Amino acid sequence: MRRTHLSKLAFAASLALAVSLGTSGAFAQAKPEKLVIMSHAVHKGAVTGEKGGDSSADWSKKNGVGTEWLTFGVEAVHERVYREASLAEGKVDIAFILERYSGPQVARLFEDLSQYQAKDPIEDFNEISSGMRTAHTHNGKLIAIPFRHATHGLLYNQVYFKERGVDAPPKTMEALLALAEKMNYTRPDGTVVHGYITSFDDPSGIVDLMRAFGGDFITSDYKFVADSPASIKVVTLLRDFFRKGIFPKNVFTFKTEEVITMMQQGRAAMTNQPFGRFFNYNDAKQSKFPGEFKVTTIPAAGGGIAPAKTSVWGMAIPANSKNKQLAWTLIKELSSKKATVAQAINGNGPVRVSAYKDEGVRKLVPYADDEAAVLQTARSTVPGFENTQKAMDFFMEEIQLAMLGTKTPEQAMADLKKRVEPLLPR
Repeated sequence: MRRTHLSKLAFAASLALAVSLGTSGAFAQAKPEKLVIMSHAVHKGAVTGEKGGDSSADWSKKNGVGTEWLTFGVEAVHERVYREASLAEGKVDIAFILERYSGPQVARLFEDLSQYQAKDPIEDFNEISSGMRTAHTHNGKLIAIPFRHATHGLLYNQVYFKERGVDAPPKTMEALLALAEKMNYTRPDGTVVHGYITSFDDPSGIVDLMRAFGGDFITSDYKFVADSPASIKVVTLLRDFFRKGIFPKNVFTFKTEEVITMMQQGRAAMTNQPFGRFFNYNDAKQSKFPGEFKVTTIPAAGGGIAPAKTSVWGMAIPANSKNKQLAWTLIKELSSKKATVAQAINGNGPVRVSAYKDEGVRKLVPYADDEAAVLQTARSTVPGFENTQKAMDFFMEEIQLAMLGTKTPEQAMADLKKRVEPLLPR
């Protein structure tokens, strides 16, 4: 009888403890005063901004739980997230991560969100393109839910198009390349215009061109393909553009900022950069051609839309979080159609095509239809893995050697293969 009494007491105590902590799934979790979110500042602005409203407010009111945002720069946020996620017990409940800083080497640090999705699904989840979801899938685990994208389009100065007798953007990659040569000219006021420029601080701008011809650098399953005929064709093209002066002589030093400045000052006619650069180029305070820049999709060889580069930020739950189920409910809320629209009005790149149909979004984003069209095929420049940055550095080094004529395009890509393949995950 004494044992029975003690067992009943123990069971009652356990039950009382579970009730006091609150239950979630098979495990009891205490409801915290707030969830801790680690991100870049743009994510906080997208969620809590004034124009579209705070898309986390209803969730906080319903659950009686607040949010605390810890924001850092792009590299710093990943350093802190991975360090925090490696601890035995962490204080971060939701972490925003960028696909290029992710990969199989960090998958173990985060929850497999496909299991949460199976039990408590996000609204119309398949509307988010498979390319964006694949960008955050490693070792069979979906470690982050896509939240924000920056996808490349073709930006051009329509004043220069008119000066050269061009009335519409090119519909094929072949036409774009021919147009780049035509747009390489000197204006009556002495301004030297380069027909086409792109960033050389990473492979994204070049990989856009490779994919337009059916080539690539590294596939989503970690295969090196930059030595394919289609990819070598583009390396040869880059060399010829450099020799003909279509690219500036200092193009190898070009980072995003230099491309923006060249376009704003009217020293280049076309480039491939994120659609959102439309606003930078048309800024009356910084641009010599405010209101004269347009953006459209990057054409594929033979016609159609090329699978352009996209960068995808996603929301992850660290495996050492104490509030996993609650964190999932917030991710689910922030991923809803209604929240995605509010975030887009706050300046976010929406991962749902349906957001581009909202009138409020369309008033703010004149290129809505074109950006929505490219999302279905857009994908990351390279899949995330431990040596992503090193592989990209090698790519740019060999491209430069080929453009300078130090190596043939074929030899440069063959040497690149020898340098990159040992770095790839097996």
